[in-house]
Amino acid sequence: MKIAKGSTKIVSIISSIMFVCTVTAILICILLPTPIFWHFGILGVILFCGFFIFWTFRDPKRDVIINSNGIIAPADGTLMDVKKIKDGFSCQILMSPFNVHMNRSPIDGVVKSIIFQKGSHWPVYFTNYAKRNQRNIIVIKNTKLGITAEFTQVSGIYGRRTVAYPKEGDEVKQSELIGIIRFGSIINLKVTGLKNFKLINPIPKNARAGLTVLATFDEESD
Repeated sequence: MKIAKGSTKIVSIISSIMFVCTVTAILICILLPTPIFWHFGILGVILFCGFFIFWTFRDPKRDVIINSNGIIAPADGTLMDVKKIKDGFSCQILMSPFNVHMNRSPIDGVVKSIIFQKGSHWPVYFTNYAKRNQRNIIVIKNTKLGITAEFTQVSGIYGRRTVAYPKEGDEVKQSELIGIIRFGSIINLKVTGLKNFKLINPIPKNARAGLTVLATFDEESD
């Protein structure tokens, strides 16, 4: 299973800790008179934790969609609060610990800015408190089409780190990997400069990064 870019170190550290815990648990079971179900219980917990870590930081191969007249979902998760705003639309994607945590660019363009904001780690279900959470705000501008995508990675109670791969001034392609939220949280997306567009109807309940089209537009419209 391929590990997400920039996550090898943290996976190695966690794996090392798990190895030490495993050896310690085995020694305890051997040296102390413990019931047999303890052995299976400890083994089960260790295997589950190992699977969860590798599942969390996986980077599966994905045949993404390129749609020059569309906006593609930047993350896997539950699609929420989709609404039209002035000259565009906004939405949120709530990521669970079991979603793929890789984030993708919703449009072609140039990274105009990446702003990291320190903050807390409230559960994203508490909306008012989650506004204070740590985040990365990535702004991507497509000058040719005159559209801007403001893509915000918001950390949560488990998502302790937001990571952006590109740097300011880098050119990114639609559906290209541009970051990861470790252990998942929420993605805020705001796209502006769309003079004539349609949100997908019906709006899907779940989104998949690089695969789900959120909106289509006519680049020739005035």
